[in-house]
Amino acid sequence: MNSISEFIQELPDFAGIFILMLSTFLIGYFAASWFQRNKYRKIINRLKKEVNALKAPEKKETDIDTIFSEIKPRILEVMKQARKEQDILDEEEEEEEEELEEEELEELQSFEQLAPPESIAKKARTTYVSYSMDKPELDFDSFGYADHDQKDDLTQIMGIGPYIEQKLNEIGICNYSQISKLKDSDIRIITELIDFFPGRIDRDNWVGQAKALSKVK
Repeated sequence: MNSISEFIQELPDFAGIFILMLSTFLIGYFAASWFQRNKYRKIINRLKKEVNALKAPEKKETDIDTIFSEIKPRILEVMKQARKEQDILDEEEEEEEEELEEEELEELQSFEQLAPPESIAKKARTTYVSYSMDKPELDFDSFGYADHDQKDDLTQIMGIGPYIEQKLNEIGICNYSQISKLKDSDIRIITELIDFFPGRIDRDNWVGQAKALSKVK
């Protein structure tokens, strides 16, 4: 009984020591845990920053590539549409030029059909006189001379009517042989002298027609 009584009397002392030891343990445990978490948190934050720094340029480049891939088809579509519209405008301009030339040629042919030969000859002579002072001269040495005795029917050449034939005769072009030997420089001068449509002589192929007519004459 005495030992039990003594133990009971000393129990508060043991309880105090136990509580003190437990408190010390808990304080040490939580303090170590807190310091450890702070240490790892700093490391983790630093690693996150490094990872983000590495990922940022790649993400930006990816975004640029994505945007370009999305707008590239639109750019190509706009370019194709602009090219198509330009082609349409070019075709319309060519058609308008051809229509204008055809109208002028029809008016000229109508005039040739309606006007009497005397008025045609008179107009041709007047035109030649007005142009002969300032216009360039033909190089007859390159394609030959001819007079009215050597004259061919130049109206057999497509694109030459009585009016144009008279104007050609007035400047010294009278037969197929001369026309078959014309050079580009001669054609330009003739076009200017007779006030003809630029490029019409080449398109109607006067030279080729004259060569063919010379063979069958």
